[in-house]
Amino acid sequence: MTEFDAEPTFRTYVVLLRRRKWWVISLALLGLALSLAFAFTARKQYSATAQVLVQSPADQTTPGATQVPVTQTDVETELTLVTSAPIVDSVRRQLGAVPGVTASEVGQTNVIAITATSHSPQQAARIANAYARDFVAYRVTTATQNLTAAEAQLRTQISRLADQLKTLHGRAKSSAEAAALFSQQAVLKEQLAQMQVSGTVNVGGVELVTPAQPPASPSSPQPAKDALLGLVVGLLAGLGAAFLRESLDDRLSSKEAAERAGSAPVLALVPMVPSWRRRQRAMVVALTEPTSPTAESYRSLRTSLQFTRQERKLRSLMVTSPAASEGKTSTLANLGVVFAQAGERVLMVSCDLRRPRLGEFFGFEERSGLTTVLSGKQSLADAIQPVGGHERLWALPAGQVPPNPAELLNGPAAHEIFAGLAERFDLVLIDSPPVLPVTDAVILAKDADATLLVVAAGRTSQGDLQRSAEKLAQVNARVVGLVLNETSKQTSGYGYRYGYGGTYMSEPPLPAVPAQLNGAGASAHRGGGRRAK
Repeated sequence: MTEFDAEPTFRTYVVLLRRRKWWVISLALLGLALSLAFAFTARKQYSATAQVLVQSPADQTTPGATQVPVTQTDVETELTLVTSAPIVDSVRRQLGAVPGVTASEVGQTNVIAITATSHSPQQAARIANAYARDFVAYRVTTATQNLTAAEAQLRTQISRLADQLKTLHGRAKSSAEAAALFSQQAVLKEQLAQMQVSGTVNVGGVELVTPAQPPASPSSPQPAKDALLGLVVGLLAGLGAAFLRESLDDRLSSKEAAERAGSAPVLALVPMVPSWRRRQRAMVVALTEPTSPTAESYRSLRTSLQFTRQERKLRSLMVTSPAASEGKTSTLANLGVVFAQAGERVLMVSCDLRRPRLGEFFGFEERSGLTTVLSGKQSLADAIQPVGGHERLWALPAGQVPPNPAELLNGPAAHEIFAGLAERFDLVLIDSPPVLPVTDAVILAKDADATLLVVAAGRTSQGDLQRSAEKLAQVNARVVGLVLNETSKQTSGYGYRYGYGGTYMSEPPLPAVPAQLNGAGASAHRGGGRRAK
């Protein structure tokens, strides 16, 4: 399945070529380079051409025949005879070798061009003339032999008539028979005379009209022509490769493709932040670059979700993605900030119990949190931490990484916690593991009012998104929409990796990242503010 399953338009092809432009440019330049390399390194070749005219003589072997026009079949027959065995044998005797030539019709005329190619201009002309002259000589010889045979046949007939006239001499009524025989003999003699005259004027039906001359310049290579040809061939190859690559590419690169694969609307297109070169450096763009297009896209996402909340209850929202490294945690962090800036009391829950990362965005530790509450080691009120600098933003860290995250999240204690959190806050944002590697997201979806799927443009495959939507639909999860992330980045050059692959991670939780990443003091993040009641 490709992005352009729908009926393609001109804009579709323009978008495709813009995205695959380096394929086209690279192969076009490669074709140009190869053609120039050939042009400047190949040995020079010279081509010389001799021209032979195909005439339309009368059929001299048939008495009384008239001249007929030359047909296309006649010309094609002569073209075949140019390289026939008798001509090749004659050229071999003359040159000591049999160099190849090409014979072709000149336009729509009766002229045959015999072209020879050699490293020497003189040798090229010699080869072409040898074929042309031997071809003409062969046709003359053949015609002469046919004419001689026809003349011999007429002479035999004339001789027989003369013998008959001798036997009729002196017989009765011989004068009438003799007159008839004399008349037949006269007609045959006239035909013989016409045949002899015609044979001396035009014998063979072909004539060498333009002997080959040594060329002044080589026919190959021709740098300008070869360069243009190489560029065109490379360009066509690049276009073909671009369309082939596109047909085999299953990655999402447009809003329309994401909506088709996810069966949900795209609520926001989030561009990559130009200054965010190191993905391992967590960044809340809504705080560090509040006037950037990326921050504005998160505010646009907030607006879309607010309209959705008018139609249906939405107190808890799970944010997940089909696979790892697609920006779900950064989306949740920025979404929490913009909702808090809009005056809502927001709680961010770090439910990625396999690779928690939410604390890196806000500078708090995740050694205690949801898992310690579920194990009874800490109360929920003590586990919730206010986010420094934001009076209406709180976070519930993940806690110690457990050996059985799925079983822990699917227990009754977890369901009770999520139900209670939805009553205490205006909006609860749940950071979930990806959908496809593990089952945690499917479990958490049942505790959330809606699910927001984050996909990365140019990296998330349509198949992964479709399978994720199907898995969520199996538990009747409400997918409120999609976020197409990194819309200005079409390659997978950035992204963190999860430890998913059939085994649970056993290493300790990540250490806290300094809060200076977002310009706030670590002490303010750990103890500042007041908890929500």
